[in-house]
Amino acid sequence: KEVKPKYLFYGQLQKKREKDMLDTLNNQIVKFKSKKNNETFIFVEIGSYLGESLKLFGNRIGNELENFLLISIDPYSEFLDKNDKESEENLVNQTKTTYLMNKRISKIYNYFINNVSNYHFKHKHFHLRMTSDDAFKLLKTLEIKLDFCYVDGLHYYQNIKNDYLNYSTILKNESNYSGLICGDDYEFSFDQYNKYFDYSKEDFLAILNQNKNRDYIFLKTKAGINKKNKIGFHPGLTLFFNEIDGKIKRFDSGFWKKIS
Repeated sequence: KEVKPKYLFYGQLQKKREKDMLDTLNNQIVKFKSKKNNETFIFVEIGSYLGESLKLFGNRIGNELENFLLISIDPYSEFLDKNDKESEENLVNQTKTTYLMNKRISKIYNYFINNVSNYHFKHKHFHLRMTSDDAFKLLKTLEIKLDFCYVDGLHYYQNIKNDYLNYSTILKNESNYSGLICGDDYEFSFDQYNKYFDYSKEDFLAILNQNKNRDYIFLKTKAGINKKNKIGFHPGLTLFFNEIDGKIKRFDSGFWKKIS
C-alpha cells in the first residue's frame, strides 16, 4: 500500500501549488499534442522525496497521453557531509524538516520505491539514483531531449544554478515547439526586498551571498508585515534567479517556470 508518513513531512503539496503545477503541465501537454503527433513525451523530475509531485504529474500525464516516459532523479543519500566543517555548520542551521529528511534518507528511499509501485504509470517510469549532475551527463550522452523538467532538488545556490543551466540545454528546442523547465520553493524574489525589509539593495544582496550555502533562512521584516515580523525563504533560489532577471515567472505558491 502507499505510505504517507506525516512524521517525514508527507503532505507538503498545497492546493494552490498543485493547481499551478498542473496548469503549467496541461499547457505543455496541449502544445505537445498539437506539434508532436505520436512522439514520446519525456518528463524529468529532479528531487523526488516520497513521490508526491511525481504522483501528481504522472497521473495527469498518464490520463492525457499514451506515449510517455517518466524519469525521476534523486540520489537518496545524505546531502550534508558531516566530516566537512562547513557542512557540519550548515547542518546545525537547517530547519527541523531538512534535518529529518537528511537523517532518514534511506528509509525515505524505500518508501518512495514502494509508493511508485502502486501508481498506474509505474511501467513507464524509471528512477536514476544519482546526483542531478551525474544524471544530466547520462541523459545528455543518451541524447534524450525533454518536454517537461521539474526541479525540486537541493536548494543551495550552486545546486539550483547547475540544475537550471544543465537541464535547460537538453530541453526540446524546435522552431514550432520547445520543452519547459520549472520548479518549486521560489518563495521570495529579489525585487521584493524594499517592500519587506529595511535593508538597502546592496545589504540584501550581501545577505543572500552570505547564506547561499544554506537551505532556508528567516529574516526580520519591517513592522506590520505579519504577526511574527519575519519571512522564511530559500536564499539560493532568490540569489540565482536575480542573476537571470526576466527569464523566470514566479507564482504566489512558490512554483516557478522559465518564460519562453
